[in-house]
Order: sequence, then C-alpha cells, then structure tokens
Amino acid sequence: MKMKYFSLITLLFCLQLSGTLFGQELFKSFEFKMPIAEAKSVLTNEGKTLKNLSFGPGTSFTLRKKSLVEKDDKLISINLGSKKNLSLQQAVNYLKKVRAYFESQRYKVVYAQENWSNPVLIKKNLPCIRFVDSNKKVVVEMYPRGQGSIYNVFITFYNYNWFLRKARGEE
Repeated sequence: MKMKYFSLITLLFCLQLSGTLFGQELFKSFEFKMPIAEAKSVLTNEGKTLKNLSFGPGTSFTLRKKSLVEKDDKLISINLGSKKNLSLQQAVNYLKKVRAYFESQRYKVVYAQENWSNPVLIKKNLPCIRFVDSNKKVVVEMYPRGQGSIYNVFITFYNYNWFLRKARGEE
C-alpha cells in the first residue's frame, strides 16, 4: 500500500514538474507551439471571455481567429486588437492605461520609444513599447496603428525564449 501511494505521489510530482518545465504559457489557455487546431478550439470554447478582454480600466480588446499566428501548424504568437476604433485621444489613453496595467502585473518595460504614448510620433519601423513578465516567459509588445481620426491599439504576446532566438536570427 505504501509503495502504491509513494508511486502515485511521485507520478503527480513528475507531472507537475513537467508542466512547469515544459508548459510554455503564452496567454490564458494558449501555449507556445500548441497545435493550431487546438488553439482554434480554445478560441471557440472560451470565445465569450476572449472577445472582451481588459488591460486596464476603460480598455477593451478582442481576440479573433486571425489573432492566432502560426508556423508549421503550431501557435507562435497571439495578436489582440482594441475592440473598436479609437480617436487619437482615446488611443493615447489606451496606451497609458495598458502600460500601467502591465506594470501593475509585474511586467518590466524593456524597450519604449521616446514618444511611446503618442501614436502620431511613433516610428512605425520600431516597436512602440515592449514588456517582459517577471518569470521571463512572455514578451508583450504594444503598438498603435492608424491615421487621421481612426486608431487601434494592438498587443502581441510572444514566448520569451522564441523571441530572443528570433531577434538573434536563430529562428
């Protein structure tokens, strides 16, 4: 009896350890390099909550099927967009609120353009602002797009190690 109990405890510990070591959470129930069919299934099953996400007071983002970025039928990254078109002032407010939200969640800013909160002055060929979670598992990038009176704010989630390999040209 003691041996079966010990074996069960050992098995549970190993499963927990493998989940910690190999489970590479990207965002919510999505994991880095999960089969894209499985990711689409998660999107379908959790659609209600994934269509109305907030990253700070008064912000609303959505995840769509086109939000799932794949390579070789595996999920690589996730792009979220503001749920509705924004005015220039609303986009500025979104950028500030989302930054405050991620910083409150212990994400560290690792890069920010000088004018990161002003969509008109953002250099489009450079990232706007980039965060890394405290465990160095996820990179989050935020950037505005638009012109005139219509803007959107986008948030992209990447696996930290994949992002570094990609930045070094190894991926």
